[in-house]
Amino acid sequence: MRPYWGNCCRRPLPVVSIPISSVCSCDGWRPVPARWRDIARKCGRMLMMPYVSRITRARFPVAVLLLVLINLFVYFVLQARDEQRYELLGDYYASSVLPGIEFPAYAQWLGRQAETAKLVAFEEARRRDGFAALHMLEADSAFQQALRNGDVLPEQDARRADWKRARGQFEAMRAQLFTERFAFDASHPSWLTAITHQFLHGSRAHLVGNMVVLILIAPAVEALVGSTAFLTIYLLGGLVAAASHMLFAGAAAGSLVGASGAISAAMGAFAVLLGRRRIPFFYFVVVYFDVIRAPALLALPLWMANELVQFFWFGDRQVAYGAHFGGLLAGALLAFPLRARAMARLARQDAADVTPINPTGRESENLPWAPALRDARRLMTAQRFDEARRAYGLVVRHEGVSTGALRECFNVLRLSPTNTEYQACLSAIFTMDRSAPEQTLVLDAFRDYARNTAAVALPPKVLVMLVRHFAHCRAWRELEQAAQALHAAAPDSPALVPILAKAAHALREGGEPLRALTLTRMISHGDRTP
Repeated sequence: MRPYWGNCCRRPLPVVSIPISSVCSCDGWRPVPARWRDIARKCGRMLMMPYVSRITRARFPVAVLLLVLINLFVYFVLQARDEQRYELLGDYYASSVLPGIEFPAYAQWLGRQAETAKLVAFEEARRRDGFAALHMLEADSAFQQALRNGDVLPEQDARRADWKRARGQFEAMRAQLFTERFAFDASHPSWLTAITHQFLHGSRAHLVGNMVVLILIAPAVEALVGSTAFLTIYLLGGLVAAASHMLFAGAAAGSLVGASGAISAAMGAFAVLLGRRRIPFFYFVVVYFDVIRAPALLALPLWMANELVQFFWFGDRQVAYGAHFGGLLAGALLAFPLRARAMARLARQDAADVTPINPTGRESENLPWAPALRDARRLMTAQRFDEARRAYGLVVRHEGVSTGALRECFNVLRLSPTNTEYQACLSAIFTMDRSAPEQTLVLDAFRDYARNTAAVALPPKVLVMLVRHFAHCRAWRELEQAAQALHAAAPDSPALVPILAKAAHALREGGEPLRALTLTRMISHGDRTP
């Protein structure tokens, strides 16, 4: 249930919606059936959400499960009676002397403050929905303070005694609300409510939306950094989100409930920890949707930009976009020192995903590269990453290294594409005998090499082998890329023209005339640009 005073809020409770997933908060000014209309109306213009079935198998996400259970308990047990109490509170306000005193006083206050636009909106709210007018009145902290100080309703005013008695009863009823006691009030911030607001929600839709995104993203973060570090990022991110909400919203900040500031921190950490690792994203823009694979880090600036655009141009005042932005930034910064730990766990998982040729390892114990591989694994476990990288570099320089071992080396060395060990690993992969598993590894390694602009150029001899290999296995895109790289590496070689001609012929035969035309033009015009 969303907090509302008989369908109206004390202050704008910007129930923090999920950024990017656009599970929206509600304005609390409509009967129950309109909640779902509000959700449909307010859903954002952009959605971009990663979905990963598994990042690592390191551990069961205990911390994530604990957070979900706490949020469910708070909403369905501790907040359960607030819905009825909000309604009773709203009914009391409507039947008391308060509307007849406070509404005209607020209109006069706005007139004296020369807030014409706000006055017009308030008068419109009074005509349309008295609860909406109360919402505006309660949100104006300056007016509330002036009202209590006697600046608006002086002591000599005959109505003040009745107002004070009715307002006191109203405040006493409000104090019984669990949500009000533990929501983060920007006008009276405290460390306690900066934590507790992260476990409160304003509606079932709000709760479900937050928990769905938490379950989608947080297990990967916990697996990569550990339960304690994840909870630290989550809770500190929620604190920063509350502060960011005050900074963005200023005097209109009001009260804040919802886990999405903390969840935004988990999202920021997710993007930083996975970095350039390409993962699938589901995205939705206006009416178009699709699935793409992209570096995880790419999502961070897009998410942050979306929050800023929503805040400054399209945003609903009931949604705490500033909290989302602050949470994303905090999560990214808090996760940055933990990237090395995450990369180590990812590398170990990638290695575990490869089915070893000899699971027992007994036959491989006497192979010349086996001791170096054991040393590399030991160094990775000890998180001595530079030494581990050099140890894996020694492995790939041996003859006859198995496909599984080369895959393990590649998964680690690809994280540092500018180092010589990475180039040595690529050379070992590209020059080995190729059965079906090796062909898959060659394709994966070359695609990674093609994406890494910082990687050292491959020798022409290796590129010639790749051109022939890709033509044989009908990998047309990779064939074109390898041919272009060969042309850039050895433009004056007398053997270049026949090799490119054969590659172009293979592309034409394979139904890729445009790619073939690119290579043909390189031959005929002497184009040396890859």
